[in-house]
Amino acid sequence: MIVVRCRTHRPRRGRISETHMTSPRYPVLDQLRVIAMFMVLLVHSPVNEELWTTPVVSFLQRFIAVGAVPAFFMLSGYLGARKLDSRSISFREYSLEKIRTLVIPFLFWNLSVLSLVLLIKILGLDSGFRGQGAYFDVELTFSSIVSAMFGIGRWPIVFQLWFLRDLIVVVFLAFFIRRYLPKIPLLPWLLLLLVPVPMASSLGYYLLGHWMRESLPPDKFPEVRGSVLFCVSWILLGIWMTMGAFVVPYPLLQIGSAAFALMLAIATVSTPWLGRLSVLGPAMFFVYATHSLLFTVIGKMWQVSGLRGYGSIFCYLIVPLIVFPLCVGAYWVLKALSPRLIALATGGR
Repeated sequence: MIVVRCRTHRPRRGRISETHMTSPRYPVLDQLRVIAMFMVLLVHSPVNEELWTTPVVSFLQRFIAVGAVPAFFMLSGYLGARKLDSRSISFREYSLEKIRTLVIPFLFWNLSVLSLVLLIKILGLDSGFRGQGAYFDVELTFSSIVSAMFGIGRWPIVFQLWFLRDLIVVVFLAFFIRRYLPKIPLLPWLLLLLVPVPMASSLGYYLLGHWMRESLPPDKFPEVRGSVLFCVSWILLGIWMTMGAFVVPYPLLQIGSAAFALMLAIATVSTPWLGRLSVLGPAMFFVYATHSLLFTVIGKMWQVSGLRGYGSIFCYLIVPLIVFPLCVGAYWVLKALSPRLIALATGGR
């Protein structure tokens, strides 16, 4: 297993806290980030309502890509396990790190987009953008602005950042669960996936990832041959399910899809060309934060230009292939021009 060491900030004085130690980067996990991010694009790509139930969209959205966000929750739990379990890291240190890596990016993106939306509404230009996402359902009232900013009672203004909102709550719950509750087997935590309570499933996936860090460390990942076999089997299973042969419970579908993303990462990371995608891993949070806004802009340009086919299967497949490189390119350009801004916007990822 190849491990890459990344330098992070070191305190100027005193002992080196574990929260600031150099942390390893695993190409397989960076590859997983890239694959899961593209799966997110497939979930959010524009498609007409009447095409939702077509075999292609059903197979990609409701089978292949359905585990994208659970994969990110599990990856967060997997990578956070060392610090979460370390008794030498105080709650204060833990909190400061989570504020830097989660809270600040959450506020940065929501505040930036909310400011732009409010400016457009004040100028009276919002009618031209309605129908391109839920950005302009914010009213010019304190309660509406606060709700949109923090995702209270609704999606955040940057709606895909509900993941970050949930993760902020989950990481602090996980701290107290791991530090102050008796050690509990995995199965009870998996029951959280079935509880119809906000953020319960998010906590369940995070704790599943935490459990996997001990049971499946990177040096024990499956071999390439077994990973390929799993991927082929999962695709065949998906085709069979899409044909209506059977139904898989939704939580199992999400776990299986997340496992497919991991196995696909293992199978492709060592290949000559696809393996190079792992270098894009650090850019995936930026892509996650910006892709929806770009979807909105492309959708509006497509419609204004009078081109046919917006929302068609062709549009559904081609838009992610346009958005992904544009977001990655913007990340690298901004990183070169203003590394501090990128560090602020991505939490130092």
